[in-house]
Amino acid sequence: MDSSAFDLTPVQQDIRARARLFGEKWAPRAAEIDRADSAPIAEMVQHSVELGLAGLTIPTQYGGRGLTAIEFSLAVEEACRAMKSWMAGDILFATTCTGPSVIMISDNKAAHERYLPMIASGEKTAAIALSEPKHGSAVTDIETSAYLDGDELVINGEKRFITGAPDYDVYVTFVRLNGTPGMKGIGAVVIEKGTPGFTLGEGPEYMGSRGSSHGELYFKDCRIPASNLLLGEGSFPTLMQAFNMERLYIASMCLGLAQGAFDEAVAYSHEREQFGQPINEFQAVYHLIAEMWTQIESVRYLTYKAALTAANGKFPNALDVSVAKLHAADMARDVCWKAMQVLGGNGLVTGFPPERCFRDVIVSSIAGGTIQVLKNTIAAQLLGKRLNQRR
Repeated sequence: MDSSAFDLTPVQQDIRARARLFGEKWAPRAAEIDRADSAPIAEMVQHSVELGLAGLTIPTQYGGRGLTAIEFSLAVEEACRAMKSWMAGDILFATTCTGPSVIMISDNKAAHERYLPMIASGEKTAAIALSEPKHGSAVTDIETSAYLDGDELVINGEKRFITGAPDYDVYVTFVRLNGTPGMKGIGAVVIEKGTPGFTLGEGPEYMGSRGSSHGELYFKDCRIPASNLLLGEGSFPTLMQAFNMERLYIASMCLGLAQGAFDEAVAYSHEREQFGQPINEFQAVYHLIAEMWTQIESVRYLTYKAALTAANGKFPNALDVSVAKLHAADMARDVCWKAMQVLGGNGLVTGFPPERCFRDVIVSSIAGGTIQVLKNTIAAQLLGKRLNQRR
């Protein structure tokens, strides 16, 4: 079943079909990837390249597909639905989402020419490095510093919970420039794996979202060319425009995983018999199916709206995408849990897709803005004033 309210273009239908093929290829290995907490990332990236799913929003002049946020959203949704694992979305994230978006939104043409073709081709994968050991939601308090020394920037600090580290190649890193305090001092630089003074760690093991590490970055007098500065002091609002792409990604991932869990529950309800009849002939299961579908459809409308209203087709509106992600996080947890209930005892067994989907969507309540931070963002947009959280 698919929503019929959106008339997809031939290009969008093609992207969704390609994403389905991608997810279906890796679905048989989803349980293995989850158990081992390790995925064949290079192989999966190469497969996404072969299917034309890499660099979806990167301009064609740099080797990308030149598409928009809605095509990216459709691809993430369908790939996660088919694989029933967050890893399907993470591979697309690595060549299209927040890292490439920050590079694209900057005015640094040299960085465009150097990094975007490598990312679009899958030669390099890109991560976004924002959170720190002492600063998660308090983005404007980050301490990782960048000081200009001649024609170089000297970086010092630590980052934590960085999806893709230590496996990915390029790290778009939020830094505090020249010691300037508060929001005004936040900027972004691009740093390549292997740069002297830059080391990577595996990071903690997650309960879900397994397969790709969520590692740590350490900078000790790491010197990079000053030309690696993407956005300087005073650019925080612009950085957040690109960061909204991550919120769209998470909403789309939640939508796909919830839909995947729903698909499993529906199939199981036809096959499983109790008391001499299929369990979908019991009203309790009947109602669960209706509730799940209604919840999924509501998030589909919100997510597609956020993608379709993106500035320049690439940078989702803060209000729309915050609403979509907030609702998607709540919806996905509840739908996956209901799908587990349809499976009964099997719903609690590792290796069954709804259980894995449930653990995978938990991260959506934290990553890309916690539920509480999103509520603040939404209220600030509606009231026209930002909540003062400092005491």
